[in-house]
Formats: sequence, structure tokens, C-alpha cells
Amino acid sequence: MVSARAPPQSASQKIAELAKTAQFSWWIGHLTTMLFGLLYLLSIFKSNSRSQRYYYLSLLGTLASYGISVYKTYGPIQLNLPFLQRLIIDENVQYISLAFFMYFNKPIFVAIIPFLVFSVFHAVGYIRLTIIPTLYPNVPAEIKNASRPGAAGPSQLSFPARLSVFLTDSFTNYYSIAFRIVSIWEVVVVMLWITVGALFLRVSIFAPIFYVQFMRIRYTSSLPVRTAFSNVRSFLDEKILSPNAYSFITPTIVNYYTKFRDYLVKVGDSLVRQGVPQQTS
Repeated sequence: MVSARAPPQSASQKIAELAKTAQFSWWIGHLTTMLFGLLYLLSIFKSNSRSQRYYYLSLLGTLASYGISVYKTYGPIQLNLPFLQRLIIDENVQYISLAFFMYFNKPIFVAIIPFLVFSVFHAVGYIRLTIIPTLYPNVPAEIKNASRPGAAGPSQLSFPARLSVFLTDSFTNYYSIAFRIVSIWEVVVVMLWITVGALFLRVSIFAPIFYVQFMRIRYTSSLPVRTAFSNVRSFLDEKILSPNAYSFITPTIVNYYTKFRDYLVKVGDSLVRQGVPQQTS
């Protein structure tokens, strides 16, 4: 006797199954960061209390999503040195520490933007790779068939398939560019904003100290961050040391800049030579 097939699941049932996974909670965390981060940026010049509420809710989403990633990677905390060393060089742990510091201090407007950018790409990636294939299982085959020679092409794809193609193309075209910009943003804009803010008591006086330590670890473990520092150095060398330097640059400025630059290069080289395992992101 042939057993009857189970009826196909409805969309709500499929979403309910996804909702039971840690990855879905991770996605909700990124959606929270993205939604409240955007609301914060839109309301920052309006209601101060409301914008601050959005700011801290956005950070809660960040802590949740990155915390889930860390737990899935490492499991429960182990109180031993090798485990802690692995945590320190983990990118997710580094950003959790930054988000945690930001949550318990005054809002730092420019520091929320990297989290927002990260969450946009993570949230879009989950929609593209998990939600669309789950709700529309035929989409991957549909896209594959449309790319074959002689096929009708993307114009004949269903809406879910076109959406998947659009998200894939957007991810491919903008991911690397966005993360290069974010690295430079973290190195230049956030550092300057925090330093100036601390001088005028607009942010915690401990913020520059904490952020320098954060960037020190990021420099050691992240190639894009080191590349960002290198790009900033090349830009400043061009504007200060080259024959085409700004006209107001005096020998005194050149002298101080050169000493400060060489000191940072020496510190950076020393950090890399310490032999800490490095990440590529």
C-alpha cells in the first residue's frame, strides 16, 4: 500500500520552521539593527529622546546577532587561555565589545553607521540564500535555466527569481566597495569624531582610549583595516609631503606629521610581528 504524501507546507508553516533556528534569530537581530539604525539616522535632528531610543535598540540588535554568531562558532564560554585568545581575534567578538561599550555610553552618531552597513548585507544575504529558496524552492532551478544559452532570459523569470537575481547582483557589485568604505570610515571618521567629542566632553573621555584599543586589535587581525590605514597614509603623504602638497603646509607641519606617521607605522609593524593569527575580514 502506497502511503499518502504529506500535504505541502504553507508559507506561514515554512516561516514558522525557519523561526525555530538560531540563524533566523540572527537575522532578526540584523533586521533590528537595520530598522532602528535607519530610524535613528532619520530622527537624529528631531526628537532627542526618540532618536536615542532608536540608537540603543539598534545596538541591542547588534549584540543579539553577533552574540548568536559567536555562540554558534565557539559554544559555551570556556575559562582557559587558548579559548580566550581565539575570542580576542574573532571579528564578531571585537564588534560585540564595541557595541557593548557604545550601549552604556552617550550616543556616538558616526559609530552606528558601520553596524548598519554590516546588517544590511547580512539581512539581504539571508533573504537571498535562505528565505527565498525556502518559500519558493523552484527559484534556484529557474535562475539556472534562465542562464542557459537560448533561454528566454531574466525577463521571463518569476518575481521571486527576479528579486533573488537583483539581490545577488547588488551584493556582488557593492559588497567589497561598501566594506572598503566602512574600513576607512572606522579609521578616519569615527576616530576623529570620538577624539574631538571627548575633548569637548560630548562623548565619554574613555571613548578614545577604548576605540584605540579596538582599532589596535582590528589592525592586528584584519587585512581590510590595515589596507585602510595604508590608504589613509598614502593620501596624507600626497597632500603633505609631495610637491603637490597643500600651500599652507609648513616645514614644521611636515616634521610633526612625519614623526607621528613613522611612530604609527612602527607600532603597527610591531603589532603584526607579534604573530597573532589574522583574519581576512
